[in-house]
Amino acid sequence: MTTRRRPLAATQGAGKRPLLFGLVAVLGLMAIAGFAPYQAAQAQTSGMSSARLDAAIDAWLSDDELAGLQTLAGLAQAGDVTAQVLLGLIDKHAALQGPAVLALPRDGRIALLRAPGGISGQNWLHLAAKEGDPLAQAWTSVFRPGADLDTAAQFAAMSEPRALALALTSLAKRQEHGFKDSVIAQDWYPDTLLFLGRDRTLTQARAAALHPGDPQHRYHKGARPTKADLADWLAQAPAALHLRATCEAVCPATQEHCVMALYHALGDYQALLTHGTPANALIPDEVFAASPRGRAALARRIMLMRSTRMREADREKLSAVDSCATDWLGTQYEAHTPRAIPAAEN
Repeated sequence: MTTRRRPLAATQGAGKRPLLFGLVAVLGLMAIAGFAPYQAAQAQTSGMSSARLDAAIDAWLSDDELAGLQTLAGLAQAGDVTAQVLLGLIDKHAALQGPAVLALPRDGRIALLRAPGGISGQNWLHLAAKEGDPLAQAWTSVFRPGADLDTAAQFAAMSEPRALALALTSLAKRQEHGFKDSVIAQDWYPDTLLFLGRDRTLTQARAAALHPGDPQHRYHKGARPTKADLADWLAQAPAALHLRATCEAVCPATQEHCVMALYHALGDYQALLTHGTPANALIPDEVFAASPRGRAALARRIMLMRSTRMREADREKLSAVDSCATDWLGTQYEAHTPRAIPAAEN
């Protein structure tokens, strides 16, 4: 089985910093002290249910999409909270939905991904949250207007870097002047989002501590890394894991150029940070990145960042960087574009 391994660290190398008081401080201390991994809360799942869950996740990761999701749906309907969380996150994030799901009619997608109730069903996360699942509760908080730093700290304590980045970037969009120094000084605050400081800029001191190829440098006086520095950052940064894993699988002969091409195709540093596994505690990010479903999800995320016209316009530019990556994206775009089913002939 490829699932349920130890999660990656949420802060990606952040150093120890002073803590604030209140709930944020408590959660930060829990993370430092080795807060029990989220999956430990799932340990009471029965052996048979656990085996079915692992098989469903493995099928989904291997790109047997419908088989995996259908089993997850059955488990969710039977009350398996972990299955409910995964289905809820897949439903919430379009990049996690592949060609088989996109080809279904609307009512088919609703029946597969959502719980019964209302005109369009209801997201499974809400039911899992009502059952007391901490990850579901944190995710449902993110989607509410009142989400705050406590939610971000919860994700950090549960070692969920994608969710942490999404919580912080979403909160920053609602903040007029960015985060205070006292927030960025928190031990749980990731070094990947230092640019969300006051006035949404990167200070000289913080810029000096970053890798010269870190894309955050553009938030410090508009400085942009050189091509060589950016390539070096992409080759080692945890944030670029999915680019490297995809290129290793689909363009091994031109891997470095492929990574650069996919980075430019994504075209957004924050999108890179908020892309990844549905839940790191259930499917570790390195497992998801190395899977067929993980590669397809990256292509789908890139596809969602561009209109059809923009994707066509980008092809020539990307081909100049790496034709292999460009060709792979083309096949993925084709696969993820639903086709109308021709009417049956009389």
